[in-house]
Amino acid sequence: MNRRQFINRSGALGMFPLMVGGFPWRSMAATSPLYMNPCTPGDRSVVIIFLNGANDVINTAVPLNQFSAYTNHRPSIYLPESSLITLDSNLSDNQSLGLHPRLDPFKNLYDDGLLAMVQRVGYDQPNRSHFKSTENWLTGSGGNLPNLKDGWMARFLNNRFPGYQGTPFEGEPDPLGLLFGNTISTGFHSSEEHRLEINLSGQDPAGFYTLISSLGGAPIPNIPATDQGELLSYLETISGSVNVYAERISHTFNQGSNTANYPNSSLANQLKTIARMLSGGSRTKLFMASIGGWDNHNYINNVGATTEGRHADLLGDLSSSVGAFQNDLSAMGLDNNVLTVIFSEFGRKVIQNGSQGTDHGTLSTMFLVGKGVEGGVYGNNIDLNDQDAPGAPNPSQLEFDYRSVFASVLQDWLGADDGALQSTFINPQNYANKPALINTNNLVPSECYFSPQVPTSCACIQVKILLEGYYSNEAQQMTTSLLDYNLLPTSQPFGQAPFNYAGTESVASWPEDTVDWVLVELRSATNLQEVVARKAVLLSQEGLLMDTDGNKGISFENVVDGLYHLAIFHTNHLAVLSADPIPTGLSSFIYDFTTSAEKAEGFEQQKDLGGLYGLYAGDIDQNQIINNQDFNSWQSNLQNVPAYNANDLTADGLVNNEDYDLWLANRSKLGQLK
Repeated sequence: MNRRQFINRSGALGMFPLMVGGFPWRSMAATSPLYMNPCTPGDRSVVIIFLNGANDVINTAVPLNQFSAYTNHRPSIYLPESSLITLDSNLSDNQSLGLHPRLDPFKNLYDDGLLAMVQRVGYDQPNRSHFKSTENWLTGSGGNLPNLKDGWMARFLNNRFPGYQGTPFEGEPDPLGLLFGNTISTGFHSSEEHRLEINLSGQDPAGFYTLISSLGGAPIPNIPATDQGELLSYLETISGSVNVYAERISHTFNQGSNTANYPNSSLANQLKTIARMLSGGSRTKLFMASIGGWDNHNYINNVGATTEGRHADLLGDLSSSVGAFQNDLSAMGLDNNVLTVIFSEFGRKVIQNGSQGTDHGTLSTMFLVGKGVEGGVYGNNIDLNDQDAPGAPNPSQLEFDYRSVFASVLQDWLGADDGALQSTFINPQNYANKPALINTNNLVPSECYFSPQVPTSCACIQVKILLEGYYSNEAQQMTTSLLDYNLLPTSQPFGQAPFNYAGTESVASWPEDTVDWVLVELRSATNLQEVVARKAVLLSQEGLLMDTDGNKGISFENVVDGLYHLAIFHTNHLAVLSADPIPTGLSSFIYDFTTSAEKAEGFEQQKDLGGLYGLYAGDIDQNQIINNQDFNSWQSNLQNVPAYNANDLTADGLVNNEDYDLWLANRSKLGQLK
């Protein structure tokens, strides 16, 4: 498979923010399941199977209490009563169901207490467009909610793992989400410039690392601020994020194994791969698989042999694949850790059409499978005679909003508290009727719920830089002349163009080793164009950045600890951007720009100051190029009276030939940042 094929198959997919290889993420570790309270689940995963195209739930599980109405509404496609598998003879009449004869594996799961069926599922004012309804199910939109831009899975994972930056962090070496098949990734879409999932569609996980390693190449320089630039940045993010996890994905697959016999189908292979990765140690939280072909407007089954045909084959594939998957998990001792949820974007009409098929309907049925499930039937059978004008089940029959089913999974299986549910599904009314789908042996107690993590009070960073002209190689430190001459402004000096920074930082009493003000920006670890926070800070004589109180190190309010690139601007030096993401929250870690030119992103973006490296002097107009415009500014501002002046490149308060000499030595030098 070549690069283009991979990009096409990955499509609008990628990954989500996760945090950081190589550093001990204390803030993340505290919220990782590996470090949760003892009473909370440690290694639980959810496998979501999407039946793409809208499953006909009425021919999946026939309401036996309405068999006469069923045959009347579907005279040529109904299943003979003698062919049906009675699900449970102990159920009440309004829940009595006859399963399609190809669902024998589902019957076995039900008898073992491992299968729950939730009937009359949907949402108010259902949309019958495949695309729109699927979007609603995956974003949590629909009914009384507007169109949401991010997916409910992304919102849940953002709550569960705040600050995730798309790379492994301590205790969670795996991607939080994995997609298989032709699965739509909408549920994983995040409002941030991060990707919550990796798509393994059509891939062999054993060779995944080799495949995606060929995607790499030199980073795209100077990505334009256009739609095309956004796409380039997006593809860069996918390539970089996937490479982070490639080796781990291949490792868990190669370390794992399967014990069950699976059918030979796309869905079976997806589930087989998931089971193998789990047995190999994968800690991925949400897997999503899919099986298409459910949009059966024509010939849902064979003429004269209604138990055979397209729908029968799909149901047989689904039930046998899920049955094999559950057997595999059980044999490997993983069945306590995995819950499977099956859904479709809507059901079909009660009435058949003229092509021996069924058209788009409203209410659907969800299936949950696993050792943690409280098996049984939830909700009453669809009333086949209560139809809307197009012949679909009347939407007023809605019994369970789909969000309430997923809310049960997130809270009772994964431990989300009410605040996390509201952050995920927005309107509590949509999941108020949350069914109790998890059995008491596996129910997460309320005292063990996790809450959405608000940003920490600060993201703290230790950083060291030097400014050419301010630094003396002989003294091995920078000058404090501007402070000594009482020239430093007490309020931050970056309010004018091109900085246009509106911060209110000011100093009441100066730290005695202050050199000057600098402006710093936190930028996303996966999108260098995304500014997360800005702040004006002070520069100490030894080169350490410090807040205005004089404490070494800087902090950003309301920013989650994580990995960020750091951009540093000064009034007359070329700006620099850290070549590597910098971890926040680690008091013992210092990102030292002074040790190497390569500490700054780009080619030779720092100058050798005699064994240590610093920012190039001379960019007086801050357009990130040292040129004649800077010379013209210098020439127009020559002065012998000490003042705080951007044309003063040596920090002595004067504008003279010493400043010109620095400009001349650096003329034509280009910076990286805007």
